[in-house]
Amino acid sequence: MPGILDALVDELEQRLRTRPLTRYKALPTGTPQGPYMHGPGGLFGVEGLERDIISTRVHPRGLASALPARGSTRMNPLYPYITGFLAPTGNNPNNVCDDPRTAGPVKNCLQTADFGRYSFQTREFEIDRVGQQVNRGEFFDLNLVNDPLLGDLGSMLTPGTSNVQFNLAREMLVRMVEVGIDFQDVLLRQVYTGNPANNSAGRGYQEFPGLDILIGTTKVDALTGTPCPTLRSDIKDFNYARVDAAGGNTIVNVLTYMMRTLRHMAERMNMGDVNWAIVMRPTLFWELTAVWPCAYLTYRCEIQPATTIAQLVINSNDQVAMRDDMRNGNYLLIDGLRYPVVLDDGIVEENRADNANIGITCFASDIYVVPLTVRNGTMAATYWEYLDYAADNGAMQAARDGGWADSYFWTDGGRYLWHRKPPLNWCVQMLAKIEPRIILLTPHLAGRVTNVQYCPLQHERDSIIGDDYFVDGGVANRTPGTLYSDWNPTVPA
Repeated sequence: MPGILDALVDELEQRLRTRPLTRYKALPTGTPQGPYMHGPGGLFGVEGLERDIISTRVHPRGLASALPARGSTRMNPLYPYITGFLAPTGNNPNNVCDDPRTAGPVKNCLQTADFGRYSFQTREFEIDRVGQQVNRGEFFDLNLVNDPLLGDLGSMLTPGTSNVQFNLAREMLVRMVEVGIDFQDVLLRQVYTGNPANNSAGRGYQEFPGLDILIGTTKVDALTGTPCPTLRSDIKDFNYARVDAAGGNTIVNVLTYMMRTLRHMAERMNMGDVNWAIVMRPTLFWELTAVWPCAYLTYRCEIQPATTIAQLVINSNDQVAMRDDMRNGNYLLIDGLRYPVVLDDGIVEENRADNANIGITCFASDIYVVPLTVRNGTMAATYWEYLDYAADNGAMQAARDGGWADSYFWTDGGRYLWHRKPPLNWCVQMLAKIEPRIILLTPHLAGRVTNVQYCPLQHERDSIIGDDYFVDGGVANRTPGTLYSDWNPTVPA
């Protein structure tokens, strides 16, 4: 027995000699990253600042905040559906006591879901640099008039900071908010564009299937790959036609038939009242509601034969009232029913540089019809799921069992897992991750109108960093001033 232990010790010592400490990824680099909020070179380390500070960040908005969230630890769930029945077999009976035909068996389809994995880390900083003050002229009682991090988007998109007052005097909090903003920007877009085909080879980065996949026509059994056409969504290509174009195939016509088809299936499948949301870009909604009243009030007024001349009289006051009411109430009127509209910055928007079918100064994007609840509101049809780090026998339990509880913590009910890197002397850093997915239980009650073109006079500012109409600017780092002194009598130019 002693010989085995000696050999194990020798092996561990050899591994330690060949694996220097600098190879461990958990340590900070030793190079702090500015800017700091206060002190020499700090963004607000400027003497004599007025107390009130105004943020100009455009808050994002979208469907993500309207969806409920549930924790889960099931990595490969299977959702069963009854998709039909086979025809009966055999022959009709000849005599009264003959056996009749045998009823056909039921058919089913299984669907699955996949978690994504998204992570960001705070900028590294020097712990004893925090709290420094340039001189008595620097103030720490600055008042942020409007918080740059929108808590209304919910803790699915805002890790650990959604209920914390943004405080420019707290360096760690500011850096956590920066992480929260990155999560918001990424997840808002991933709601639509998430695609597991983009996963990294080592699965350190993973994307969940977004609505561009979930609301689709490729539906197959999770175990056999057999097509399941009854689960297909209703997809209509508007083929880059403008919403204000004349003709029979107007956007009113397309959306009307889509909602009629979805309502028909919901009613005939005994799904009860379904709560749908029509989701689109804000600019598209303004342009759509500008033409919707006229198109809606004259819908199907074409006289046959087409050569017949007819005159329609439409009250302009009625059109203006309908337009303003739809805009103020965020809805579209279809077949006399009000369908709520959710404005979403995360939907991909194209312009002429992306597609030659789009006119100059025009844009194109998709319109999504998402079933939020079914069965008269008693069952969520579309919702978030997240890997629950706070679950029994989960990540935090493993951290406690291994003696690493001080290095890890979760926030937001187990949605986010945070890791405190081991400090490198005075340099510290934290990182956070979330593993979410969107569950769409009724894809056959969802729809999408693709490639809808609209031409506004002016496009509003985008909220997601990197989008065409995103605007920021300003100073990202300030250089601390140099004072004359006995040891530095000449200030460098």
